[in-house]
Amino acid sequence: MTFTLRNGNSRAYSHLRLVFQMEILVDGTPAAERPPHDGFTLERWDRTTGTWRREELRIANDTPPFSSYAGGFALARDTVRTERYRLRALDAGPTGSTPLMVNLIDTGAPEGAPLHRVRPASFSIPHTTRRD
Repeated sequence: MTFTLRNGNSRAYSHLRLVFQMEILVDGTPAAERPPHDGFTLERWDRTTGTWRREELRIANDTPPFSSYAGGFALARDTVRTERYRLRALDAGPTGSTPLMVNLIDTGAPEGAPLHRVRPASFSIPHTTRRD
C-alpha cells in the first residue's frame, strides 16, 4: 500500500502519524476454536535503511481516543510525503473480510481540538483473507 500525503493546507504539521486498525474477524467458528486475532503483520518501508520495519496494527472492535497516540513526522506547507506499507496474513491467523482503517492523526493538535483538526484524514480499505 502506498500513501501519498499532500499538504496544501494553510499551515504546517509538526507531528502527523498514520494509525492502522482492523476489526476482529469472526467467520462463524465457535469461539473456543477460533484462530488468534493477531494473525497479521504490518510493516513500513524505511527509506533510510532500505528495509521493512514492523508497525503497530491494532486489531479491535473499538477505537481508542486519538489523544492516546504520540510521535509522528513533520509535513510542511505545500509538501508531499509518500509512505509504503505492506500487510501480511500469517498462517495461523483468522480468515474473513473486514476493512483496514487508516487514520492520519495530528498528535500535536491541542487538547480539545475538533475532530477535523485531530484527524485530518481517514480511509477505509476493503480487505479479505482466505485460505486456498
